Amino acid sequence: MRIVQKIEDIDYTETKQFFEHRASKFKEDNPYAVTMYQDDHPELVTERNQKEVEKLKPMLAVDQNTRLLDIACGIGRWADAITEDIDEYCGIDFSSELIKIANERNKRENFFFYEGAATDIASVLTKQKKGTYNTVLVIGILVYINDKDLDCFLEQLESSCEEHAKICIREPIGQQDRLTLKEFYSDELNDEYHAIYRTRDELMKFLNNSLIKKGFHIEKEGFLFEDDALNNRKETVQYFFILER
Repeated sequence: MRIVQKIEDIDYTETKQFFEHRASKFKEDNPYAVTMYQDDHPELVTERNQKEVEKLKPMLAVDQNTRLLDIACGIGRWADAITEDIDEYCGIDFSSELIKIANERNKRENFFFYEGAATDIASVLTKQKKGTYNTVLVIGILVYINDKDLDCFLEQLESSCEEHAKICIREPIGQQDRLTLKEFYSDELNDEYHAIYRTRDELMKFLNNSLIKKGFHIEKEGFLFEDDALNNRKETVQYFFILER
């Protein structure tokens, strides 16, 4: 189903099953397609990843003091991008299969990967005896969180941050209207897909009621890709926010 404007929940169990299926399609010669899709266009996966990292990473000001939390880390795509000697990297993803691949691909002693839902990051960090972080990545996860859970997620996100911190949010958004895909069969993915594409204004309402109330401000925001060829969807586009406190 394609649901325009109306608010409707997606099923987390079905979303989790989708990503377990994606993990089974992992290929070392095109690893990032697992979470970036475009299975038949590996060159587009490579270019999108490169452009995203080139644009967003300098805004993070990564150095030896960086403590980075990567929520919905997948197979560790952004862990690969962090080549600097940092204090710590912690990736969390709700797919056990994706975390398994991430652990197999990344062997640095201060890089950790844990299974856990984005809406349960506080308990995951507590269980693993982790502290707070000064840099947080929220890359393509909000589309899989229902409205009723988004405030709770952002509250946990804020509590995982140090007093001075940066948060990078990168999301596909609806260009004109909110769009929900529910039990939507994708020929491209050969699977049912579930996602919520909110508009920029909708996301701002959530940010204003959570992170911005807690002292964060938007340092930068905008469209991720300048090249239209990298935005091959008619109704959605990749957008980013850099928040700082």
